[in-house]
Amino acid sequence: MYRVLVVDDEPLAQKSVCSIIDKRSKNYRVVDTAENGQEALEKARNLVPDLIICDIKMPLMSGVELSSVIREELPEICFIIISGYQDFEFARSAIRSGVTDYLLKPIVPAELLKTLKYTETKISEIHYRERNRILRALGNGESVDMAKLERYMPDEEYYGAIIRTNGLPRRFSMDRRREIYSDIYENYMIFGRDEMESLYLIPGKLVGEGEFLHYLNKLQKQQNASNYYTLIYDSRPFTKEKLQEKIKNLYQQLDQRSSVGVTQILNLAEKQNVRTISTVELHKNESKVLTRLETAARTRNPEQIRQEIRLSYEFLEKDHPSQLWMENFTREVLAIMRQYNLCKRSTQESEYLMNDAFFYATSIQTLADSLVDVFLDFEQEECCSKVDSQEYFDMIRNYLEENLGKTITLPDLCHHFGISQTYMSRLFRKYSGNSFNQYLTELRMTQAKKLLSEKPDILIKDVASIVGYEDQFYFSRLFRSYTGKSPSEFLKGLNIEGKQKG
Repeated sequence: MYRVLVVDDEPLAQKSVCSIIDKRSKNYRVVDTAENGQEALEKARNLVPDLIICDIKMPLMSGVELSSVIREELPEICFIIISGYQDFEFARSAIRSGVTDYLLKPIVPAELLKTLKYTETKISEIHYRERNRILRALGNGESVDMAKLERYMPDEEYYGAIIRTNGLPRRFSMDRRREIYSDIYENYMIFGRDEMESLYLIPGKLVGEGEFLHYLNKLQKQQNASNYYTLIYDSRPFTKEKLQEKIKNLYQQLDQRSSVGVTQILNLAEKQNVRTISTVELHKNESKVLTRLETAARTRNPEQIRQEIRLSYEFLEKDHPSQLWMENFTREVLAIMRQYNLCKRSTQESEYLMNDAFFYATSIQTLADSLVDVFLDFEQEECCSKVDSQEYFDMIRNYLEENLGKTITLPDLCHHFGISQTYMSRLFRKYSGNSFNQYLTELRMTQAKKLLSEKPDILIKDVASIVGYEDQFYFSRLFRSYTGKSPSEFLKGLNIEGKQKG
């Protein structure tokens, strides 16, 4: 329910507005009143209402002056000005300066209710944006204003889960990060640092424990069989006060548990009896492997080195080390290759390519195959320089455009064109400025916009299917992250534009 501060120096007018809201508006409630602009400003700073309904002429500070100060200090508050006919132009100037709407005196209940309905949409959009900012901060480990948490996360209890497909997010990528949020009309709150991740916060009033677990089971069934995933959840509901702590714990567990090629499901409410290898054992195994790799590197025999790299990663796979541990091990391997002048790439280039290798790997084997090309770059440059051209990349783009409706993975694309994953990643970075995933998603979003523009009667689920998404809701979230609008809002905008032209 949205909170309203009513400001008017005329007691009868103030009482009339409060009465209409209390008796006839189910989505608003009056939290306080004020008789002048200065008093209203102090109460607004303290209460931070969602809406201020204010007379335009008042002692100490006019409604327009008050709205100007509020807009600077508390821009999330909506403002409705009430004016007489003689102040009509004054009210219109207030609208241009940021006031949501205005009403003429004497107040007609139907007109007030109509304005409140219009303003409700504006307030819900503000709440949506603010809630997304909170989710972003929580998802990225940043501090959150507890007053805003209380205001924009109104439910008292939540269930929480995070599911990530394949490896952890890129940390060295030059890509623009596309964060994924739930749609404004969805009851579940969803946040993802990229398109491979979903953090779910589900109000306890909407589901019980059984329904929550059933929902998670559905999410698991939607996962692509060729990928692996990590699901961390808590089957116990937690209070709003523990929201920050719980989300931090979910992400910490994700970082600690994510292991290349290994699907894992962890309920934080249950004691885990999974045997994990000790740090001492891991380091002992790592030392053995690095010694063998250095011996192979001394030979400068590409085939022998390549074979030893693959054997090393397969040997370590049995311990299921975390991705973070494996990344550190990979840098140790790279240091050996540099020591023997087998890899001449810059540190930045190597980090980017290793980052891509981990991001796209679906198993230790595919990871090792990609890293071989990162470690041994002297042959790769010579064999692939012939395809390093805009014309060749155009062929890749055309292939993607012709197959948007299919499931396309980077390994599939590499196999089709006979290019290693490492080199394919470099082509995308050089000729598009994006990663493969981001480039493919942008192609799909562009095609989706074209379909919606050319066929306004098309079903959104059909658009999703045509451009390669089985899940309509996931498609809608991605569409919003790329366009700023949901598919239905995009269509609505096209209809309005069409009518104006007509």
